[in-house]
Formats: sequence, C-alpha cells, structure tokens
Amino acid sequence: MGKAFYDSYDYPKYWQGRDYEHQAEVVAIQKFMTKIPQKNSILDLAGGFGRLAPLYAPIFQRCLLVDPSKQLLNQAQKYLKEFPNVEIQQGSVEKIPALDNEFDVALLIRIVHHLPSPYPAFQEAFRVLRPGGFLIMEFANKIHFRAVVRSWLERDFGFAKNLQPVDQRSPASIAQKTIPFLNHHPQAIVNQLQKTGFKITSGLSVSNFRYPILKKILPLRLLLLLESISQRPLAICHFGPSIFLLCQKPRDQLYFTASLGT
Repeated sequence: MGKAFYDSYDYPKYWQGRDYEHQAEVVAIQKFMTKIPQKNSILDLAGGFGRLAPLYAPIFQRCLLVDPSKQLLNQAQKYLKEFPNVEIQQGSVEKIPALDNEFDVALLIRIVHHLPSPYPAFQEAFRVLRPGGFLIMEFANKIHFRAVVRSWLERDFGFAKNLQPVDQRSPASIAQKTIPFLNHHPQAIVNQLQKTGFKITSGLSVSNFRYPILKKILPLRLLLLLESISQRPLAICHFGPSIFLLCQKPRDQLYFTASLGT
C-alpha cells in the first residue's frame, strides 16, 4: 500500500478545539450501541489514531482498527496502549483485511466524505459483518440546514432534489488533485446502502449546533445536552452537517466470496 493522504497530515491536531464535534459523535454512537444486543467484535474502518476506541474498547471483547495511513496507525499504537484488545492493521475500506461474516459491528465514521462512490465500501462492510450484524456509519450531509437556505437565496430550487454529491474543495484544490471532500445527499446514501443489502434501522442528525458563535457563548455541557435532545427529531429534516445511520445486515443473509466468483 502506497503513501496515504493522512501520512502527511496532522489529524490529531485537527481535533484540538473540536470537543463539541467529538462528543456529539460519541453521543450518537452511544445511542446506537444501546440498540445492538451482541457486542463481541467490532471493526473500526478508517479508525485513524483511535479517536473512538476509548468508547468501544471497554465494551467489546475483540476490536480491530483499520486505516490506510501508517502514521495514524503508529499514533494509534501509542494512544491505545491501555487497550490490549484493540488490534491495529493497515488496510482500506474498499479492501478490508477481514474474513467474510467475521464481525458483529462495523464503524464507518469520517471517511465517506472522501469517497466519490461509497458503494464499494458499503459492500465490503456488508461482507465482513455477520448475519444480523450492524453498521454504524456517518456522512457529510449535502442538504443540511445552512446549505438549503443558501440554495434558496441563490434561487437554486433544485438543489435539495439533486442526488449528486457536492465537492467542498476549492477549484485550486481540485486542480491539484487533493483528497476529495464530498457532501452526500441522504437519499443517495440510503439508496446505495439498500442496494448493498442493508436495512436502515435508525438515523440521527449530528453536530446540529456547530456554529462558532454558539460554541463560544454556550458551555460545552449545555451544547451537548441540546445536541442529545435534538439528534433524533432533527434527523427527520436532515438538519445537521453530519448524518449518522444504524444499518443491519439481514439475519438470514450469509456472504460467500466464492459466490461472487472472486
């Protein structure tokens, strides 16, 4: 595997000063975890330096963190040294180093916005999950509140109906072929998940109060209380910049690589 983008990017530093965003995601994942009965094994796809591992490592017997970046994996080794049940392995979401039907739960957080077509990653997640297993996934939301209001002001009344993703990079970054950063339409994501075979059981709107002025004037504790209260109702209108989905692989659906001729 060649050099990954995050080999030359200080990702842990990115999270400095983003306690609200991190905790908002923890709140969402914890809500989904209460709906998952079997917690033996979990796969953290594109898990980076292990930001979310302190959340899941204490409640799962076996944890596998996969990421393409050697730098982030080295940081994860240090960050997660107190969790001996967390295995760390290099790999990509399009080619997961795991067996068919191997894990109870898979996380796909903060990676779909880098994928122009998330479908192959969904297929791989489906492959490695056991029948009845759960995928907790997140994507950057194209039709969040501010984006929709902006489209109205610009008289782009077809914006919310257009299922194509929006690339957030500047023209210069696109020309330089930097890593993609895409906001996906919720319906497009749902379509691809259902095409893969997943059943979507629940959704949450996350980071609903990610506004600099609010983060500055409101205590973190109050922001997180408001966040927890609002995640479920605001998911109905896809309000927030991030959408979290809880998806389940049907209990009667095994996956055999050989059946696909590979």
